[in-house]
Amino acid sequence: MTTATSAPEPAHRPAALDAATSNKLRALAMVGILAVIVGHSPSYRDPSAVSQRSFGYAWIEFLLSDAIPRVFVMVFFTVSGFLLLYGHDGSAGAWRRKLGARSRSLLLPYLVWSLLGLLIYFVLQTLPFTAKWFANGNRLVVGRSGYELLLFWLVDPIPYQLWFLRDLFLMVLCGPLLLWLLRRFGWSVPALLLVPYYLDVHIDSPVPDIRFLTSDCYLFFAVGGAVAVRGTLPRPPQRAVLPLCGLAMGLAGWRAWMLAAYWPLVPGSPQWQQHLLVWKTVYLVGVPAVWFAYDRWLRWLERPFWVSVSGLSFFVFVAHEPFMTMLRKPLTKAFGAGDLQHALQLVTSLLGTVVLVFAAGALLRRWLPRTFAFLCGGRA
Repeated sequence: MTTATSAPEPAHRPAALDAATSNKLRALAMVGILAVIVGHSPSYRDPSAVSQRSFGYAWIEFLLSDAIPRVFVMVFFTVSGFLLLYGHDGSAGAWRRKLGARSRSLLLPYLVWSLLGLLIYFVLQTLPFTAKWFANGNRLVVGRSGYELLLFWLVDPIPYQLWFLRDLFLMVLCGPLLLWLLRRFGWSVPALLLVPYYLDVHIDSPVPDIRFLTSDCYLFFAVGGAVAVRGTLPRPPQRAVLPLCGLAMGLAGWRAWMLAAYWPLVPGSPQWQQHLLVWKTVYLVGVPAVWFAYDRWLRWLERPFWVSVSGLSFFVFVAHEPFMTMLRKPLTKAFGAGDLQHALQLVTSLLGTVVLVFAAGALLRRWLPRTFAFLCGGRA
């Protein structure tokens, strides 16, 4: 660990990642994106859905669709911070290249897919046979003012998973300051960020209840950046992997129990404060658990078939919403509100979305590669 007064840099740092690390990051991205889609599948994502879940089913559903998938989002932030600062010399030229690359890979897809989401919802809320499903709630597009539509496009995208790209790009803009701090103060920076992290400090946006740079975002981005500045990836003793994963799963189970017991949680309530403490700790343990568990149990994802599939990961991420909602809303009404019905709805929504979006991405990449690359921010 570096000290608060010095952060010595390696004499040499490669310009590119080695093949093993690159393959690992690709595989983790694919698994994480699939976990995110699982997290968007349950009917409780729809505030108007009727629920008659038993406590046991609710616990399992929250564990599989909330507590575990959210850990992968933190892995994404960590990896993104690492990739931004890995091998960075801190020069103005390097920052211009990084900003240009991230503008293509993050900002452009954010603007394009956010606009597509707006257009899709406009059509769905205009057609009589789909308006009953989509012309309600806070996602109403028809009849909005130009300023409100601009906020939807730039701040509060209809495909809500895009918030991740938005906050990542904001962290890229903070990159020069972050690099300077990490080089000067080392691991003291993420250590100090633990305070606002546990207090859930963030930046308010022009849209109520929409936050910029959440505490989860800046902490784990800084952790990834600190690993990059250090120049070596952490490798724990193999005997520590299983206990670490067990602790992470235990904490995730605790978080799922609290969600099942107190759902819906009211921000500011005593239950919310307890849950906040638990979920922040889940991430702190879960991120290293995922990173280290990969080497032990998930190396098979580097086989040629899965490497090829992983090339569609970004497209699946940006395209699965609002198509997931288009499936989930009518299926929630059609199946009903019991445990079995909720499970059928979740599985059907999940599989339907995965098959649809993977197939669309594969066909687009095969027949219109330039369009695919444009929609994916240059990823071919």
